[in-house]
Amino acid sequence: MRKESYLKIILLVILLLALFLVGFFESKLSKGEKLFSETKFYLGSIVELKFHCNNENRAKKVINDVFTELRRIEEKYSSYIESSYLSKLNSVQTNPKTIDEETFFLLTICDSAYKITRKKFDPSIGRITKYWNKLIEFQNSTSSSREKDKLIQKSVNKSKDLIFDDEFLRELKFKSGWENVTFTGDRKVAFNDLWLTLDGIVQGYAADRVISVLKSNGIKKALVNIGGEIKVIGEDWKIGIKHPRIPEQLIEKLNVGNVSIATSGDYEKYFEMNGKRYHHLIDPETSYPSNKNMSVTVISENCALADALSTGFFSLDADTILNIVKSMPYISVYIIDANGSVFYSKNFEKFLWR
Repeated sequence: MRKESYLKIILLVILLLALFLVGFFESKLSKGEKLFSETKFYLGSIVELKFHCNNENRAKKVINDVFTELRRIEEKYSSYIESSYLSKLNSVQTNPKTIDEETFFLLTICDSAYKITRKKFDPSIGRITKYWNKLIEFQNSTSSSREKDKLIQKSVNKSKDLIFDDEFLRELKFKSGWENVTFTGDRKVAFNDLWLTLDGIVQGYAADRVISVLKSNGIKKALVNIGGEIKVIGEDWKIGIKHPRIPEQLIEKLNVGNVSIATSGDYEKYFEMNGKRYHHLIDPETSYPSNKNMSVTVISENCALADALSTGFFSLDADTILNIVKSMPYISVYIIDANGSVFYSKNFEKFLWR
């Protein structure tokens, strides 16, 4: 790895640490227990682990078990690892495709989220999200402003990967659409020429798996935060919702226990050009970053579902989201729309800590 790339990673980690650690408050310790914490980089984000334990050797085993599981999930479901299970699945041309039980479980959650969010959560747009992620990465690179502007303004035929290209995005959209995914039987799925991505659900799923690992080790009070997807066991955890425009400021504080909290926001991965913000949360209908909201938080028991819903809800207006969750008592939402106005479902009130 070049020194410049290494320094960029270090600076990125420091920045993300500052972003994610602000707003999380400790839960009270029981007698004889200590708070153990560990922070590492997995699944493209900072992973923050906190748990209560009365034995240091046991705590070391817990930490090892947790990050071993996270490494397994990353290596299996990363869209950026050619040897990952997901990449190989995308490359299979035959139908139906027989998949393992874990992947089938994840895809069924994807299917539910697709229907609940009125097609706004769509894991089939892998090529489109890759396009925007490359563009965001390039804009936030160390290249000079002049060099960036020259590349951005290149003609369509010269650089389709690094410019806004409606025609190219239409081509990518033509090769997407969750409605083209068919479940043909137990652990069988069929699709052609799609590139599935689990980026909108895998961090939440990983949080679910981490809590399972903690429980299997006898841990009764813990918090895991994977890029803003949070799951806690035990009561009385104080957690903050970040202000989407004022760094290091909280817009709301929550008191939660034994729930999952997933937040999707336009302030994590983005760049600005000509006064407009371009971020990583893509509206499948337009193939462009959604402009409906700044931040959407979902509270549910299952973090994978909460993650997928917050991603999909981000491309819907507040009224539509609130109408959807009226009939879903197990889902609570908190919305900061594009104008900075705050809305939340009635069942979210019980979590507010004021």
